[in-house]
Amino acid sequence: MKKVFMLFVSIFSFVPHAYADTLDFSSMLQPEIHGIKLVSFTPEQATAVFDVLVYNPNTYKLPVRELTGDVYLNKHHVSALEANSKKSLAPLSSQVFTVPVNVKTDALMTAANDVVLTGIAEYKFKGYMMTPVGEQLLTESGQLTADQIITLLQATLFATPRQ
Repeated sequence: MKKVFMLFVSIFSFVPHAYADTLDFSSMLQPEIHGIKLVSFTPEQATAVFDVLVYNPNTYKLPVRELTGDVYLNKHHVSALEANSKKSLAPLSSQVFTVPVNVKTDALMTAANDVVLTGIAEYKFKGYMMTPVGEQLLTESGQLTADQIITLLQATLFATPRQ
């Protein structure tokens, strides 16, 4: 019985290694950001929370260990983010990562003033998602909608100053 058990353990101990060889990580497609949404912003504590919608275009799940990056508004660096994760992106699907960040209030005020003067609010996110196969580049850029601009201006220009 002991020999049968050892044979059973030996055979199944090679299964994960054999499966890992069938995944071709060299042809892995880059995960994509399909959206970034500001969930909350607290000027008094200079914090914000974003929901980042990440899509996995691969046919296998992709464990995510860390998400890091920088947020720019009208080319002003307004925040750096770093979040740890124990999530895995399911194959061919999207998943939301909720990311709290500290906001650089001076840079945000400067960017908000630029928005008032130009009427343009361009954002850019550039970061990395750490997976078991290494860092995966994530980028997203675009323009804020009119509603988002109004919310930004209300939160920054008309907020109660910190004591």
